[in-house]
Amino acid sequence: MIRPLRTMGLLGLIIALLFVSTSAAEKGIAPVCFDSGTRVVQEVAGALTGRGKSVLNCYPPGSELFLGLLSLLPESLRIAGIEWGMSVSLGEPPRKLDSFEPAELARWCVSQYPDHAYQAIVIGSPNGGVAHLASLLHAPFLTSSFGLVIRHPPIDPDDIDAYAATGDRYAATVLGRAAPGSIEVIDHYDPLHDRSLVKYVNFLRVKLLSLPSAYREFIGKNLAPGGKIVLVDCTYPWPQFRVGKGSYFQIGGLGAITSDDYLKKWGRDLSLETRPESEWGCPPEFAAAVRQFAREEGIELIEIRYPHPADYGLLSYHAYLACASVRKNEIMFDCFNYQNPRTNLQTGIPDLWLPFNTQDALSFARGFLTGRRFKRIYLTLVPSFARSPDTAKLKSWEDLLSSHGELKLLGIDPHAFPADTLAPFRYVAQMKRLRQRYQLLTPLELDTSTLERLLCNQSVPATGTCK
Repeated sequence: MIRPLRTMGLLGLIIALLFVSTSAAEKGIAPVCFDSGTRVVQEVAGALTGRGKSVLNCYPPGSELFLGLLSLLPESLRIAGIEWGMSVSLGEPPRKLDSFEPAELARWCVSQYPDHAYQAIVIGSPNGGVAHLASLLHAPFLTSSFGLVIRHPPIDPDDIDAYAATGDRYAATVLGRAAPGSIEVIDHYDPLHDRSLVKYVNFLRVKLLSLPSAYREFIGKNLAPGGKIVLVDCTYPWPQFRVGKGSYFQIGGLGAITSDDYLKKWGRDLSLETRPESEWGCPPEFAAAVRQFAREEGIELIEIRYPHPADYGLLSYHAYLACASVRKNEIMFDCFNYQNPRTNLQTGIPDLWLPFNTQDALSFARGFLTGRRFKRIYLTLVPSFARSPDTAKLKSWEDLLSSHGELKLLGIDPHAFPADTLAPFRYVAQMKRLRQRYQLLTPLELDTSTLERLLCNQSVPATGTCK
């Protein structure tokens, strides 16, 4: 009889080898596939082209078999098996930073989209609501932020000093390879929501402060005459420590745990500033650069400025309702990086994006559903593999949503959540089945004039939009 621990180690090793063989074929450092900016770019590209693997972009060929075997183990061993694979496969070796070119990030972004005469191009803060909105506009999305994952020696996830020691060095190297004033780097440390990650890697978020030449050239070549730029300027704030010029350190992030709660337990002896949040906020310098570019080129600019990423999910839901052929008596709740607007456009099922699987997102959904009822409600939740204190129980989601319509879970195994190794494979397969079952003759589409009317509507007002 094979012991569970030995089975776990073998599976983790095989999974790790798969990831190593996949990443070794790639040259340089690419934005990490599970970062919000990367996922939104790739999901919008999938909606525009009708191609792509959605969240399965993050998984090498053959991993479904081994993750399926891992799913047979108890939760503690599933999590341990995932961490084993992370320990030898996740992230890039620090030496790659010595040849890293930050300008490649913007070039990677525009390479995801075919040349075309687009009536709109969306640019700025990434989130799932923006993914749906850009897809409805049939517009590329050019992100203002990119996630990099760089390995460090294994640490206790509560050891902020060890995490910061490597992160400060990595951030300085990235900044030193960029044009002065073109980017900032935030070393993001979340020992609650990302507990497994911080053991093995530093999560660096590179945020643009100027408009890269790759973006300028793409817009000049692909924005149709009379087309508009849609600037997403999310102002969600979070305290960050100033490490040096252009280098910052953030503890925690969006969820039901406040920044004060994080700072009571973890901190650094550095100046603390309230700034646009690492994952969701748009740098003011980048927004200003987009405005200046639009003025210089004579391009009409639509600005969408909200204080919270969930506001963009609400906006995109209203945008779906404004489209012909939409199924108004149904709704899909997707979550964090589990989003696939291609399916919503092709089936007519409107979507309301949730930032995460936490108690605050549950409260947001509860407020939205008050006074509403649907024939059918679809739900997917990201399997976080971390039972952080603010993770909402699946039963709470089921109890809430089922009281407002017939509930259908997408990709979720109730017995395995949130440590569900096969969730992404089920999710992608079920989205494909939805497209096959409810395929519209013409996918949903939104024009910029309708978007502007929505932004001026009192139900979804955005700062600085109405004329």
